[in-house]
Amino acid sequence: MNDWNDRVTLLFSAGARPLKSAQELTLAELLLANRLPPSLFQAYEVPGDGSLKPIPMTLTLGQVPENRTVLLQCMRNTDIDGLRPAEIETVRHADEPTTALLDFDYADRNKNPQHRAHLVDDAAMREIVFGKIADFLADNEIPVPLVAGISGGGDSSSLVQGVRRYTAEHNLDASAVTCFTLVMEPLWPESAAQRARALCAEAGFEHVVLYPDDAAALLDMGESPRALWAQFKQQYGADSSHFFGTFFVNLAGRALCAQRGAGHLLVGYQREDVMAELLFLLMNGRRPLPFPRRRTGEVDVLMPVWDVPKSLLDACYPSVSESNYAERVDSTAVRRSSIYYLAHCIDALVPQMSLSLMSGIKSLMEETEGWQDLSRVGTTPLLHTGHGRTPEQTAMIDLLMEHFPQWSSTTSGPQ
Repeated sequence: MNDWNDRVTLLFSAGARPLKSAQELTLAELLLANRLPPSLFQAYEVPGDGSLKPIPMTLTLGQVPENRTVLLQCMRNTDIDGLRPAEIETVRHADEPTTALLDFDYADRNKNPQHRAHLVDDAAMREIVFGKIADFLADNEIPVPLVAGISGGGDSSSLVQGVRRYTAEHNLDASAVTCFTLVMEPLWPESAAQRARALCAEAGFEHVVLYPDDAAALLDMGESPRALWAQFKQQYGADSSHFFGTFFVNLAGRALCAQRGAGHLLVGYQREDVMAELLFLLMNGRRPLPFPRRRTGEVDVLMPVWDVPKSLLDACYPSVSESNYAERVDSTAVRRSSIYYLAHCIDALVPQMSLSLMSGIKSLMEETEGWQDLSRVGTTPLLHTGHGRTPEQTAMIDLLMEHFPQWSSTTSGPQ
């Protein structure tokens, strides 16, 4: 095989893209392939006369003269025998595994690190994830009635099954659990709601499908959400669909909580979702928002899978997840893409590093009472962090208030 692109397809919502060929890999990328950070090394060209010539890590081996070799010198007195990042023991737990659970342990005083890749199938993955969700709800003693936002993808499908296990184990009324799915083509497709409906029926949960007219009635809108999205898209561009969707799911979920007397809204925010938000806030000098439990108006938003990587949630329902990806609207929201790219990068070399960072920050915020509070914007259900009091923010609030006539126009500014 001359090129791995003959057998491997790299697929995005925008379509397939090629992988670099082996000949195109840079020196830095060769280090990354061996689980070594390029910034730890200096590259030298070795002419063979006893001298060394520093060269950039961005060169490929083909860009170095054939009669010369390359030296990659570690710039620290790193104990590579005590770390051995590229030595990974494979532990097979299934005949046909669907994913790998990476377990890296560097801190062995006897220079015997234990790096393992546990290969498991979707059934084992579901057992692990559903149990974690049930334990989270039990640890927080979450009562019913309860509302959950369900998109029809792998994350929220796992959420349904975890709640199902929790209600069964604690003899709670399954009919007091309300799951909801938004439908508005092409943002929120009907097919996703059909998957969610079947899953909720199996669990004995009420499933509410909010079509545009249903959402308008629930939220006392002056007209269909389609009109709001059309104006929002015109003002902020089609790539704002992600932000619009998150806003609308939260608004609808809180309204359903009020309607059903529920104090908790469950969402499928997983590890990289929370990590991306955390990075964005810290990089911009902001205090973190609370997780995995966040007071949002009169409702506690819960994130039972906050510490579970998305890849593991998708592994619970591989076919469902693939269908969900195929239905996604393509986006060129570069800043959003960049922060998610960074969130996924953190575990690329050191698995579980993001969890260590998140857990440490969570403990620090709780100890110092340092979480960022959310305050209401006037008498509206909108919430504010205290940042960004700009003409652009006022313009967005005014736009929203055109579509929510029951919001008081005299209190549109942040409190």
